[in-house]
Formats: sequence, structure tokens, C-alpha cells
Amino acid sequence: MSDHPEPASPDSTKAAARTPLADRISEPLQRFIGVLIGSNHRPPRWFKSLLNGTWLGHPLHPVITDIPIGAWTLAALFDIIWLVSPTSNAWAARGAEVLVIAGVVVSLGAIVTGSADWSDTYGRERTIGLLHGALMILVAIVYAVSFGLRYTVGSGESVVGAVLGFVGVAVWGVAAFLGGEMVFTLGTNVNHTAWEAAGEDFEPVIALNDLPENRLTRVVAAGVPVVLVRLGDKIAAISATCPHAGGPLDEGSLEDGVVTCPWHSSRFRMRDGRVLTGPATTNAPRYNVRIRDGQVEVLRAQGH
Repeated sequence: MSDHPEPASPDSTKAAARTPLADRISEPLQRFIGVLIGSNHRPPRWFKSLLNGTWLGHPLHPVITDIPIGAWTLAALFDIIWLVSPTSNAWAARGAEVLVIAGVVVSLGAIVTGSADWSDTYGRERTIGLLHGALMILVAIVYAVSFGLRYTVGSGESVVGAVLGFVGVAVWGVAAFLGGEMVFTLGTNVNHTAWEAAGEDFEPVIALNDLPENRLTRVVAAGVPVVLVRLGDKIAAISATCPHAGGPLDEGSLEDGVVTCPWHSSRFRMRDGRVLTGPATTNAPRYNVRIRDGQVEVLRAQGH
């Protein structure tokens, strides 16, 4: 066996050159994050679901981000008050110092939860998310240096530290814009079943004899895809669209009455649509089921 590696083929070299830099960074980074948070572990993957906010019924990341952004905004205000009159407003410099370090500490949680959410993205949202995350890490570093300068003087009265704080505001403003682009333009972590229509009455969707036992079956009710499963003499039905990213649940796997999304492995209990494992944080809409004249009829349950 030769000690020298085989040279890369021209085709593979060209393909690598055509791959955008963001993708070449993102793919191994997502795999690394996935290992750290247990994305490939067997269910229930408690740590990943904790970071995603599955237990909260809402993504955890945006809940945490409000704290450092609020703290750093107040710190900038305090710095302005201090710079206007340093002698009489020394308290403002000390207050800014405390707010800066508080923001840095909490931002670590925002970085961790944001990384967990980002690890399940792809395409343009992954690229924007990479830049958003990189800028927010830079912001945390800038504010950490700002705090160090304030702490060194012993009173929080550091002009350079204050200037760095203003730089931080500008950078996190850009990062926040990118975060908004992900949510409001690309729909990242938005409930993909929120606008599904609900019929006014039960609607026949399939003949009972055509519904196989213990197998996911896709039907349509009121124009909305629904997934059914027949378990003995009971039939369960939930929306066929994964709330997390819109994955087709009917193409997932079924085990012990729980369906796993084929895209990001979120798990939902068929009998009530409850989300059991992230990255999804919202329950899948449940449908009431009845049998009439040999037909399976469904109606979206109220409140779902």
C-alpha cells in the first residue's frame, strides 16, 4: 500500500471549488454541534430538546436574547449619561459596567441555544444564521473586552470601554436584522401549521377498509394534509405537516404510537399530537375521528 494519498480527481476538486464557503464551514460545524447536543442520540434526546425549548412550547433562544440586548442597550444609555457629565454621573459608569457583564454572561446561553436551533437549518437560512451567529459571538467578545477595560480602572469609568460598547450596539443591530430575516422572511422556527384551515364539519377522507393497520397514511381534509394511523379499533389523526420546518410526517417512522419527522427527527404522539422531542416546540394539530357508513371522517379539534 502506498504511503502517499491518491490525488484528488479533477471533478472532485472542481466540485469543492464550486461549493460556497459558507456551506464548507456550516456542514462540519453543524455535525460538531450535533455531537455536542446529542442530535444523533436515541430519543428522547433531553438535552437537545431542552436547548430547543420543546419543554417551553416556544423556542428558547429568542427568550434569552432579549436579556443581553436589553442590558447592552441600557449600558449604552448609561454611558451617554456618564460621558455628558463624568463628574456628577459616576454612578452611570458603574451601572453600565454591571449591565455589560450581565449581558455577556446571559449571551452565552443565547449562543448555545441559537447554535442548537441553527444546527437544524439548511440552504439560505443556514447561511444567514451562520453570519448572524458569528456577529453575535463577536459582539460578546467586544463587550467582554469593554468590561475588562471598565473593571481595570476600578470605577467603570473607561472611555475606550464605552466606545467599544457603542461599537457593540452597531454590530448587534446588524445581527438582529439578520435574525429577523431568518424568522420573518424565511420562517425559521415559525409554526408551519399555524395557518392551516379547519373544516366546519366532519369530512370523509378514506374508506375504513382501505386504511392499513399500524401504518402512516396521508389524506386531505379541508385542503390540509392529515396523517392517520389505525391501531386496533382506534384511529388517530394529526396534521401531516411538522410544525418545526414543514416536514411530511406521513413519510416518517412510527413506533409505539409516536411518529418521527423524517427531516429533523422531531417526535409527536399520534393520539394527541403532543411534541415529545425537539427541535419542534409546538404540538401537531390533532383531529377528531369517527366512522360513518364505512368511511373514516375527520374534523380538526378545537384549540388545535
